[in-house]
Amino acid sequence: MKHYVAHIPMSLAVPEAMYWAIKDVLEGEYETGFDGVGLDILDIGANVGSFALWATARWPGSLVTSYEPHPGTFELLKRNTHQRRDIVAVNAALFPGGAKTASFVSRFAGDGESGLASYAGDTFVDGAMVERYEVAVVDPASLPSADIVKIDIEGGEGDVLDSIDLSKTSLVLLEYQNRRNRDQLAARLLADFDLIDTVEHIWDPLLEQRCYRPDLAGDVYGRMFAARKGTTRMTRAAGR
Repeated sequence: MKHYVAHIPMSLAVPEAMYWAIKDVLEGEYETGFDGVGLDILDIGANVGSFALWATARWPGSLVTSYEPHPGTFELLKRNTHQRRDIVAVNAALFPGGAKTASFVSRFAGDGESGLASYAGDTFVDGAMVERYEVAVVDPASLPSADIVKIDIEGGEGDVLDSIDLSKTSLVLLEYQNRRNRDQLAARLLADFDLIDTVEHIWDPLLEQRCYRPDLAGDVYGRMFAARKGTTRMTRAAGR
């Protein structure tokens, strides 16, 4: 049997600097080969909404709750998901510990490398992030368990994953910034999940951009996708 991949026209308001990254998401960067319908999906680090829009097309009838703390980026997220009943946009960051607000840094609205100030120093040199905001914070421990958890928050993925309820989760889709972050994520997933896709890049070619810490030389960043061991609400797509 052959599998047909549909390319659905979609119009989004996006920063020019983020065009190619958003294109990758809409063209299946988060594809894992698992099917499902009517799922609960957490989109942590939603940016302008590309993952949420892709996910609702990929898993029909699902509800995506998208967390985006940057005030300007959140306006783009709302614009791109306007009148979508299957996408709930929340203007907040996730951070464990019960704090109500936290400092958040960025270079521009829609910046895919925006993040909480407490993590940004692991990646960027002082002064690289020119915007600073106090943003609302939601404790990940307060969220109900979801079928799919996607986290891309530029360094805080491990702390959020350690605090979030994965008891009903079938699929975890993660980005990481360094080896320490990667190892923390892998340790959290080891008992209950199988790694099904990992991509690793070395930082060195990017360090010509003086915004990144030079001591990232030799370190890595990438992605990590994991599926729950055993029976879940999702199934491996036929032929995958």
